[in-house]
Amino acid sequence: MIERRPHRVALALAATLAACVTVNIYFPAPEVRKAAEEIVVETWGDDSADATPRRQNGGESSSWLGRLGPATAHAADPDVNVSTAAIRALKASMSARAPELKPFLSKGAVGIGRDGMLVVRDAEGVPLRDRATVRRLVDAENRDRASLYREIARANDFGDERVADIQRIFAETWIDKAERGWPVQKPDGSWTTR
Repeated sequence: MIERRPHRVALALAATLAACVTVNIYFPAPEVRKAAEEIVVETWGDDSADATPRRQNGGESSSWLGRLGPATAHAADPDVNVSTAAIRALKASMSARAPELKPFLSKGAVGIGRDGMLVVRDAEGVPLRDRATVRRLVDAENRDRASLYREIARANDFGDERVADIQRIFAETWIDKAERGWPVQKPDGSWTTR
């Protein structure tokens, strides 16, 4: 007598089909870049040497970040939410701190690292009475930047795994919008001025 087990066949077929499904989760890198540009200008002002980010290849980012999302527009491009209460508070905090930090960036004592975080580069060039202030300002700015990236991911349901992508986009933007003469770190770790 042959015993039929249709549920096992159906289960095997369902498992095979599930293995063939590719999940493509779209991360809106161009929209995050636009939000990053707006936030950088809002918090630091638009005193940059070049008000627009450096681009190549017909306006598309020359880095791998441009490849995170499709280069073509979609019918319903997502709007990246950067207006939650937490994000507004972080932007206000960074904006209030910017006038204190800019002189140290202009003198080269502080620079923008390749990860977009601020780095105390030359504490020797800072008067002894101001060194603790510089470190406090840099630490507070870096905490706010890290919190900002997490809040943007949370507000847009991107998940914690996208915080690093958001930070990379912001890092490029902080460097692109740096004022002329500010130290910025290249991808290879060396330093140059904007």
